[in-house]
Formats: sequence, structure tokens, C-alpha cells
Amino acid sequence: MKKGTGCLTAFGGIFFIAGLGIFIWGLFSSVNVWRAQDWSVVEAKIINLEQVSSTDDGSTTYGVKGSYRYRFNGNDYQSNQVTFYSGTDNIGSYQKQLYRNLQRASSQKKLKAYVNPENPQESVLDRTMRWGMLGFHSIFLLVFGGIGLGIMLWSRWGAKRLAEKEVLQEAHSEEPWLWRKEWQGNDFKCKTKGAFKVMLGFAIIWNLISLPGTIAVLHEGNYLKEPLQLLVFLFPLVGLGLIALVVIYYRREKAFGDSKLVLKQTPLVIGGRNSGTIIINGDLKEREVMLTLSCQKVTRRRSGKETRTTTKLLWQDDQRLTVQQHQSRQFAVDFEVKIPEGWPESSDSDINNRIEWILKVEQKQKGPDLQLLFELPAFVVAHRLEIEPPQEDLFSEQGSDETAPSKGGNWRYLDVIESFSNYGKEYYFRPFRHKALGISTLTFGLVFFSIGLGIFIAETSYLFLIAFGGIGFIVFLIGLNMLLFRSRIAVSSGELICKKGALFNKTYRFNKSDIEKITRASNMSSGDKQYYHIAVNTKDGGKEVIAKYLLNSNDVDDLIDQLHSEMGMTL
Repeated sequence: MKKGTGCLTAFGGIFFIAGLGIFIWGLFSSVNVWRAQDWSVVEAKIINLEQVSSTDDGSTTYGVKGSYRYRFNGNDYQSNQVTFYSGTDNIGSYQKQLYRNLQRASSQKKLKAYVNPENPQESVLDRTMRWGMLGFHSIFLLVFGGIGLGIMLWSRWGAKRLAEKEVLQEAHSEEPWLWRKEWQGNDFKCKTKGAFKVMLGFAIIWNLISLPGTIAVLHEGNYLKEPLQLLVFLFPLVGLGLIALVVIYYRREKAFGDSKLVLKQTPLVIGGRNSGTIIINGDLKEREVMLTLSCQKVTRRRSGKETRTTTKLLWQDDQRLTVQQHQSRQFAVDFEVKIPEGWPESSDSDINNRIEWILKVEQKQKGPDLQLLFELPAFVVAHRLEIEPPQEDLFSEQGSDETAPSKGGNWRYLDVIESFSNYGKEYYFRPFRHKALGISTLTFGLVFFSIGLGIFIAETSYLFLIAFGGIGFIVFLIGLNMLLFRSRIAVSSGELICKKGALFNKTYRFNKSDIEKITRASNMSSGDKQYYHIAVNTKDGGKEVIAKYLLNSNDVDDLIDQLHSEMGMTL
């Protein structure tokens, strides 16, 4: 084992032992409470009792100290063990409530002590099980212990993977696409099973971490006195959403997990033609699929204790392809793709700056949707470069028109309603075309805004109101715009009229003589999807977006060609 791997394993071991140790230390109190349930009950008398407190960094914790006398089997005893939960804490209102209860019971001469009949010198005044405190200590086990265990396992896996890569690098020093075990040969497995396992693990960890805190809040109550406790319920709500995603991923994996991609030649060539076949094993109800090839940069940045991973799409193109059925539950999709020159090669040498080439095949249908992901090697290979005409499509048709399995763009797939009016031919993009993305963005913004507003009301913190509330409100407006935005484009031989808006509509008119061109552009992506908009560029340098939140570049380009044709424009 290399020195770096050993250090990482030791580091993870420290976290694991710390989390396990804190949990076991906290567990002793719960075990004593459980033992005390069968102890004898006797009358007791308070000698002294006080509420102690400690303030640190603006947070105050409380505890109860005191001593008392009691008689058991004719003998007098004295003890200072008020509760099994020693020290001070602010987990709920247990410590304050305990102090009040003991004071009241002492004044009413109804104070009871619980005595261990096998050891009468051992006693306690309160044997309440604090589920909130048990949950608090469980968080240390799950978070610190889980992270530590994960680091140890990851370091072992990473060391094994690194050793394999070094052997492959030595054997194929001039062929970097053979440096990864999963890239040996021309067959590539889809990442469906891996995505399911990652999502399942994340959902389990998230729910295990959020469950103890939720139980603690439910057990302690006092929502009206401490309304900020209600924010804890956001975590199990997210956990339920993660469970729903796990179910979706599981159904996809069971339905299409055995699918694979076969390249004619490995790797994909940047600046050259590439072809292959996707073998889909499963119950595919549609006879067309959408193929999307993306080049993306995955960046990991550390800021203090936080690590943030972002994915930036560098290049993406797509096409709708025809499915050919081979057997009852086996289908094939042939494709041929030309990748333009100038894009970066696949690279994972720097873990903080990776370049990935992802091929995605998807189709919505009844039951589990088809969604296959393949990470493919893409490199510049000199002997496979081709000189292509600049006007040629990135995705090219194969063979003759009668046998070509691929299709160009089709604007009718853009979820646009075609009609005719007094103005001419109309194209209507209705609202609520992207309900899932819009609602999730709107909800995310609303949650952030509520957190900022709640903390402001409780603590009068303008910083949280601006940071959380302000950002949440902006994200909320973006989600609202995604849901409600609509546009109606009317085209005649000499004029283009666009009526668009989210809450309020505004009409724009463009004469044919004033239009330089109609273009496609993108300034938004979500996950691995690029969203496009269509803009009218005028000869005086003006630009106005007439449709947005559109998917699939070839379909968008086909609509632009249609608009040019309707306007009688030639480019």
C-alpha cells in the first residue's frame, strides 16, 4: 500500500473511531435509563437543587445539579445523581423542564427516587429516556463514522484502481484511451446500475442522518416556543424525494440495465467520424430514441471545509434515431457522429478538473423511461481525422434515404402547437411545458426564502434574510418564469409577430426587411440537458428572444429553418 493511501486510511479511521466513540459514550446513558426501569421507587427529600447554565458563542446550554436523601430497606442514603444525562445541553427543553418538575415535586412532598435494589447506593431522580439525545449521538456515528468508513473504503478502492491504471499506462503508453479498465475493447456498459447504487447509498445516508433529528424534534415538541425546529422537517421531506428517485432508478436499472454500446472503433475521434450500435435489452415501447453526445468539464473546488463539484457543458448535440428490433426484447440503434475539431480530450488525471464525454440515450414511455448513460473515451487520433465540409451536420445520416436509421431535426417535437389565424401561420409554445424542472426550481427557491425569513423572524438576522431569502426569492422567480412563460409566433410573408411573457404578455413586430437572421443560442443548462432559445437579430444590432426553454438543438434548428421559409428568407 502506498504512503498516501495509508495516510488517507488512517485519516478515515480517526473519523470512524471518533464517531463510534461518541455514540458509545452517549449510549451508556440510554442503557442506564433502560436498567432503571425495574428499580424500586421510594420517597426522597431534596438537600439542594440548582439550574446550571453555560454560554458559548451565543448559545446557552442548561443542566440540573443537586443532592437528595432517601431510605431503602431501613437504611438512609444520600446521592447527587439527579439524571443519567450529566453536564449541560440544549437538546430540547429537557433540562429546564426537569428542574421545574423536581422543584414542584419537592414542594408538594411528592418527590420520588428510583433505587437499584441490588446496589441501594445507586439511585436517580429521573429515568426518562431522551430519544432526542440518543438521536444527537447517533448523528456522530452516522456522520463522522460514516464519513470515516467511506474514506477508508474509498482509499482502498482508489489504491486498487490506481495500481490497475499504472499497469495499463505502462502497457499502452501511446494510447491513453486504454488506460482505464472499462475502456478495454469496443463494448461499453451503461452506467445505470452505478447511478442506482450511488443514489441508493446517498438516500440511505441522508435519511439515517435526518431521522434522529426528526425523532428528537417530534419527541421534544415546543414548536410554538421554538419555531425554527420546524426547519428540521425539511430534511425528511428531501429524504422522501430521494427514496422516490431511488425507486425510479431501480425500475430503470431492472428494465434496461443490461444494455450496452458497441463502437466500431475505440476511441471516439475528435475531428473525425465515429459509428457504433446501441443494444437495448428490455421492453422498449417506442421506435424512436433521442441520442445526445456531450463534452463536459467536471470541476471540484475546495473552500474552507466545503467541497463543491460543478459540471459545465462545453459542447452538446443531439439527434432522434430510429430503433430496429432484433428479438422480442432486444433492440438496436445504429448511429454515426462527426465530432468537430478543437474540443478537449477525455481526461481524469486531475481529479479536480476532469473532462468527460457522455453519450445519453433516452425516450419517455409508459412504465420505466429509457435512460442510458455511457462514458466514452474521446481523443485526437491522427490517422482517423477527416476533412469535412463546414456545412455538414454534426450527426450525419447513414446510407441511402431508404435505409438510413437516423433522422434530422423535427420542430414538431418541440411541444409547439401549430395553427392559422388572420396574421398567418402561428406557433404557440404553451406554459407548463417543463413542469418538473419549473416546480423543483420554484420549490428550491421557496425553501431557501422560507429559511431566510424564518431565521430573520426568530433572530432578526438581516444577513440570513439577504443571503437565504434574497437568493431564494430570485430562484423562485426563475422557477415561476419557467412554468408560466409562453410565446405565440405568427408568421406571414413580410412580417413576424411575437406575443410573449410569463405573468404579462408583450407584443413584438419585426418586418422582413429589418431582420438580419433568426438564430439559436443557449445560456442555460440543467443537469446534462442544454436549454435553447430562439432570437430575432435585427439589422440595427437589436436582438429579441421569441421562444425559450427548448430542448434538442436539431429540432430547434428545424423550426428556425421553418420560420425562414415562412418569411421567404434565404440565408
